[in-house]
Amino acid sequence: MRTLKYSVLLALGALGMPALAADIVRDNFSDSASGWQNKAATRDSDLGFAVYTDSGQYQMTPVHDNAFGFVPAPRQADGGDVRVESDMFLYAGIGAGAGGLACRFQDHQNFYGFIARGDAALMIVKVKDGKVTPLAQGKVKSIMAGSVDTRLSVECNGDTLRLKARDDASLQAKDSDFTAGKSGLLVIGEKMAGTSAAFDNFVLATAQ
Repeated sequence: MRTLKYSVLLALGALGMPALAADIVRDNFSDSASGWQNKAATRDSDLGFAVYTDSGQYQMTPVHDNAFGFVPAPRQADGGDVRVESDMFLYAGIGAGAGGLACRFQDHQNFYGFIARGDAALMIVKVKDGKVTPLAQGKVKSIMAGSVDTRLSVECNGDTLRLKARDDASLQAKDSDFTAGKSGLLVIGEKMAGTSAAFDNFVLATAQ
């Protein structure tokens, strides 16, 4: 699988929403200087883009099949025990593309992903040495075929991985392969590159 690689911006601006004491990042993406990667696809070799939108969201869109992208939050927790949340609207076209959150991201071959797919599947996955292993799977309500409108809440705490979505959908898994790494936003494009995910009201905090 080809990957969309986004770098971390070194210059961090003021976040769009004030952070609470326990929050590391709290952002509604209303300020394009809040520190996330803001990069359009301008060349044929670009596999996708990740940009602030005029409507105050953050959009990630692969433009090639079988590609995924990860954008780390502009600030990170000191350790791997974190809580990550975001509203997400996913459009996956006719395919089974997905969007969601990631924790303990070490590189594009090693991380935990918490995703909702266009076919209404809700999943916790482990990507280790490039191999994808589902750790837990369920269903999330879809407003129409090929799309999901939900809020994802993730907790990575010790060897426990939890994922909640709206309408009381929840999953839990146990895994201890990764104990540290970055947290952020994830998108996966499949089948005719019809996938796009828009995120809003992002929160990253240390797990309690």
